Amino acid sequence: MIKEPLTDTTQRRHLELCNLLRLYRVNFGYTQAQLAEEIGLSRNSISKIENQGWFRIQHLYLLANFYDIPLYELFQDIE
Repeated sequence: MIKEPLTDTTQRRHLELCNLLRLYRVNFGYTQAQLAEEIGLSRNSISKIENQGWFRIQHLYLLANFYDIPLYELFQDIE
């Protein structure tokens, strides 16, 4: 299977999602370590989600559940 490079639009949307997740954490008053402990991930995983955009769909479910928002809301403001 050949992986196609991400388009500029897709890369931008991915970055916006990472920034949104960081913003939620900061607005809730958590450090990466505190959030990681609350949802059962490592601090390194939270850092990768926010800074490198590396996550599994399960991570998004955990975060949406923790922030008490529907999963689709994570993508709502991304254009």
